[in-house]
Amino acid sequence: MSAEPELVREEAEPGAEEGAGASVTVAPPWDGYAKMGARQVIARLEEADAAQLAAIQLYESSHRRRQTVLQAVERRLRANANAAQG
Repeated sequence: MSAEPELVREEAEPGAEEGAGASVTVAPPWDGYAKMGARQVIARLEEADAAQLAAIQLYESSHRRRQTVLQAVERRLRANANAAQG
């Protein structure tokens, strides 16, 4: 084994200096979701389970960003957690 340090050359594609970053596509929680108004989505939250609520939250956070929907999802998640504890 050599005690001499080995020089290594680094190369990257042009533009890669900013980082490659992952690309994630989040599908709508159900068919027709993207065309629904906030009130329509919120009305369906009552029947949504925890997985669906998480999907709605993820989709809204990365797409429409409707605060009314995101706040309603948070309230529903808290209500579900409280019901499970009590």
